[in-house]
Amino acid sequence: MRFTYSSGSRPLDGFTLKRGVGRGGFGEVYFAVSDGGKEVALKLLRGETDVELRGVELCLNLKHANLVHLYDLRVDGRGERWVVMEYIAGESLGAVIGRHPNGLPHDLVREWFLGLARGVGYLHDHGIVHRDLKPANVFVENGIVKVGDYGLSKNLSGSRGGANTQSVGTVHYMAPEIGTGNYTRQIDVYAAGVILFEMLTGRPPFDGESAGEILMKHLTATPDLGKVPGEWAPVVARALAKDPTQRFATMGDLAKAVEGNEVPVARRAEPVGPVAVPSPQAGAVPAAPAVPGPELRIPTGRRLGELCGSMILSVLFAALTLPLWATLGKVDDPMDPSGVITLSTVFFLTVAACWAILVPAKLWTERPGDPWTRRLIMLGLGGLIGLLSLWLSARWPDVSGSQETEANGGGLPVLWTEAGSLTYYAAAFFALRWWRLADRHRPQRFAVAPVLAAGFWGLVLLPLIRPHPWRGALVVVLAAVIVQLTSPWEEPPPPATRKVRLRIA
Repeated sequence: MRFTYSSGSRPLDGFTLKRGVGRGGFGEVYFAVSDGGKEVALKLLRGETDVELRGVELCLNLKHANLVHLYDLRVDGRGERWVVMEYIAGESLGAVIGRHPNGLPHDLVREWFLGLARGVGYLHDHGIVHRDLKPANVFVENGIVKVGDYGLSKNLSGSRGGANTQSVGTVHYMAPEIGTGNYTRQIDVYAAGVILFEMLTGRPPFDGESAGEILMKHLTATPDLGKVPGEWAPVVARALAKDPTQRFATMGDLAKAVEGNEVPVARRAEPVGPVAVPSPQAGAVPAAPAVPGPELRIPTGRRLGELCGSMILSVLFAALTLPLWATLGKVDDPMDPSGVITLSTVFFLTVAACWAILVPAKLWTERPGDPWTRRLIMLGLGGLIGLLSLWLSARWPDVSGSQETEANGGGLPVLWTEAGSLTYYAAAFFALRWWRLADRHRPQRFAVAPVLAAGFWGLVLLPLIRPHPWRGALVVVLAAVIVQLTSPWEEPPPPATRKVRLRIA
């Protein structure tokens, strides 16, 4: 890494540079010693310095144990701007995470995070948002966590924090609303949630081959909380909510959840306000309880988009199963008119069965309800599938009590046969809790047990349907498979909390 100035240079009157220690988007940082012997860090501002100058000026007189102190803003003989600040000899959080690729020990996560929260909370308390929180900007020295590089800080005024014409920060830690110029303190809460995720897993929640890809994931993708230890998942999920109003309202609230206290009830976040951040305490502390369901509900627009995607995929999967039915149903010539009719019937019944499951399941997901009421609704939907089966077989107009037997020699009255087709699908849909197969928080992405259960009931109910009894069983089994494959899935929240002991080093 090449720096503008070498060791021993004195570009700024009163200071001797010893070595370069880092470079960033806004300049270079040097370790230096004043003529009086004080060790400091000097930051040479480069590029568009107006943004950083405004941030430094806001923070020059702030003093907090968990913030890197800014001493002065100076200009050298060449007109270049320098920031004189506290020199931290300890390592950064980024270096610590690099040594723990699978995540830090949980007590260490708490110590780092609570120090970070106190420092950022102090900025918020003074109406300032950091805007560039990341592990490389968090340090430790003599056991004290310090937040630095708040040169991008912005003074918050008004209810929305004001607009900004330039998106700043580091893409891995950017809140979704930054693209619209919405710079409330919620962007720091989001960035802190990303850091918490990274401390627990060893990597940020979203990555990609370009900045644009990562930003798009922040806007649209759901973080994989399956990588986060169970007791931490509700806290991380709420901190990373796409909607700023659904996150923790303050850094203090987030710190309490990390420390293991009650997760506060969500309230609309204000851009500025006092922040009380707790100090770590020794002893047994309960892990953060699960966040109430409404706080993590999926927006209606996203639900509809997922439903449409699942319905389209079910059509494709149903088409892929036609060769299977051609084999099991002994369709010798799929191009023969009778073979085409058979395959088409199976295809349309399978698609209809999948849609009859997906639509109500999307409405019911994450909402409590009476299972028996839902079973009765599924029974009615199953009856509609039976009606569709009759219509596809072109037998509905022939239902008549006067006709005694079927042409295929089944020996059953036609009215009984038609009623049997209707009853078969109604009973099959009533027998299982089909909506659970499309629940985004189901225990597994794909489970074999529901498929076996569908096959069991499909076989048990076979005497009800004539002719082509195996057609109904195949439709029921395929629906159990396809619904699981096409429905979104997330790691379910832990069923219970457990206690961990906080160790203070």
